[in-house]
Amino acid sequence: MKFNRFVVRLGLAFSLTAAFVAGCKKTNDPQPLVSGTVDVRDSVYYIAKELFLWTDKLPTLADFKPTSYDSPEALMAKVRTYSPANSAGNGNVDRWSFATPVAEWNKVLTGSNAGFGFSRSYASENDLRVAYTYPNSPIGQAGVERGWRITKLNGAVPNSTNDKPFADALASNTGTFEFVTNTGETKTITLTKAEYKSNAVLKKSVLDVGGKKVGYLLYNSFILSTSQQELDEAFAYFKQAGVTELVADLRYNSGGYVNIAERFANYVVPLAAAGKLMYTDQHNEKYKGWNRTKNFDGTLPANALKLSRIAFITTRSSASATELLINVLRPYMDVKLFGNDTYGKPVGYYQIPVMGYISSPVAVIQTNAANYGGYYDGLPADRKQTDDYTHNFGDPAESSLKDALTYLQTGSVPARQAARVAAGYQENPSVESESFVGAIQETPKALLR
Repeated sequence: MKFNRFVVRLGLAFSLTAAFVAGCKKTNDPQPLVSGTVDVRDSVYYIAKELFLWTDKLPTLADFKPTSYDSPEALMAKVRTYSPANSAGNGNVDRWSFATPVAEWNKVLTGSNAGFGFSRSYASENDLRVAYTYPNSPIGQAGVERGWRITKLNGAVPNSTNDKPFADALASNTGTFEFVTNTGETKTITLTKAEYKSNAVLKKSVLDVGGKKVGYLLYNSFILSTSQQELDEAFAYFKQAGVTELVADLRYNSGGYVNIAERFANYVVPLAAAGKLMYTDQHNEKYKGWNRTKNFDGTLPANALKLSRIAFITTRSSASATELLINVLRPYMDVKLFGNDTYGKPVGYYQIPVMGYISSPVAVIQTNAANYGGYYDGLPADRKQTDDYTHNFGDPAESSLKDALTYLQTGSVPARQAARVAAGYQENPSVESESFVGAIQETPKALLR
């Protein structure tokens, strides 16, 4: 499997390489994970010491003792604790600096997964629903859709107060599911887990709303190797259909490549923003030479919609590159969020390969053209709404989409009705496998070999 073109393929160059050799000698601490003169934990620490946004708070190599940690993953978890305290006072703002084996990282980039291929959530007590499916997965290929009620799996009945029996059944390699579809039909389907590729675009459609053509795009990831192609195809579809308004559903999009978020922004921003400032990068003092400003394209893409406003559907799962996209548009157009506040990750990192690992300490923070950033508590929703698992994506009756369409029709955000607050049971779905949360920067050429 191949990395995206912005992934560093071989390793650190120039001064970092020399410093690894000189500064990452083995110590007499616990046995290193690899043989040789350099320990991967020392190297992962050194990358953090160089690039970490709050590097001035990190202890020296001698005081940190990298080889006292069981793994690079554990080491980076400790690095996170040297970031500032969060606003709640119960942790640190950095929840993301990470290290992971290259093989695992490649799976993330290519969208390679194994399983049934869906996420689930309780819409109300004991009412378990399919939150979304991947089209290429076993459950997607079987035609299962968001909103279907799961009444049984291998004999286990969903129980919102004790989900363990159902979760245990879900761990089985083969599952016999009993569903009630969105039309009330009962279906029994037996599935076997298998490998599949994730999709970035899970749904695109055009809705006729008050005589306007409104595009609906459920865009689930900025990180897949197909994310850019799928994005391009979606906007070509919208342009050909004559779309003049857009609802961008990013409720489960936890981030990915910044350059793809930039591309998305260029597709929707007004013509008046062409060539103007999109955002500014800031690094630690040692690497301030990497600081840059990024502008919108001087000539917008051929399929650009050139909108004056946009509606986003977001939840607490909407993170990082998703939040960057929203933030960079705000100085230039009317931006409204429906669903819930976003996750709160205004920072990004580079992918640095070292000794079979990817090391990615938080290294950069972005601010928009109005100099706004640092939204560690998330971007606030204009209209809060529980995630409506009882309707399929793109259904105008789905709560968040209904609110967004009302805004696009009337120009006003609908007032919240107390009776609708109880429509959902959990704020976010319980996902079968963890999603990547991050904004991945293009690695400076000085780090490419």
